[in-house]
Amino acid sequence: MVTNYLTTKDFLVFITQAAFTKLVRDNDTKILDSENMAYGYINEKLSARYNVSSEASHSGESRNSSFVRWMTILTVYFLYQSVPDDDIPERVRLNYEDVMKEIDRVAVGKDNCTLPFIVDSTTGKPKTNFQWYSEPRRSHNPFE
Repeated sequence: MVTNYLTTKDFLVFITQAAFTKLVRDNDTKILDSENMAYGYINEKLSARYNVSSEASHSGESRNSSFVRWMTILTVYFLYQSVPDDDIPERVRLNYEDVMKEIDRVAVGKDNCTLPFIVDSTTGKPKTNFQWYSEPRRSHNPFE
């Protein structure tokens, strides 16, 4: 579980200070709960291939910019779940949908990601879940 990974500065890229203050209403628990929901989704989708928990322990400038963006957009969307649907800005919903699609593409290997791979302890190589060969191996010789 991640706590305090995001900063107020991260939020202000995607939401105004006034909207952020109105949503939070001096309730830091609401921010942490929304942030944990965002982390939970990303972790569920990417932890089989990427070391998500390691990234969540970073702070400041050492944080992965894509991970920060994903976390922020998802957290803002989850913060807006406490208001009527008519009050949710269209861009918040569209950002959320775009990020969900992006995370899903990264999870299945269709998009690149700069998060560190999980290393297989037996081979010492990254676990990519990609299989570049067939089992059993087939010959490419047409005369065999």
